[in-house]
Amino acid sequence: MARTRIKCASCGGRIHDHEPDLILRDLENGGRPRYFHTRCGEAAYTAVTENPSAYLLTVRHVEEVAN
Repeated sequence: MARTRIKCASCGGRIHDHEPDLILRDLENGGRPRYFHTRCGEAAYTAVTENPSAYLLTVRHVEEVAN
């Protein structure tokens, strides 16, 4: 099943199915996940390091066996 067109929360560019990405979930506010290119992930890493109990950061790999 194909994913819907997902855009990077940092640069606004489309994240293609063949690209790995970062998924940032806000656990305190129950908000929708934000997606980032791996190259644009500095904002996601910063949010997690400032408040690690509030966020869950997941890396989605292209190969299914790596997930």
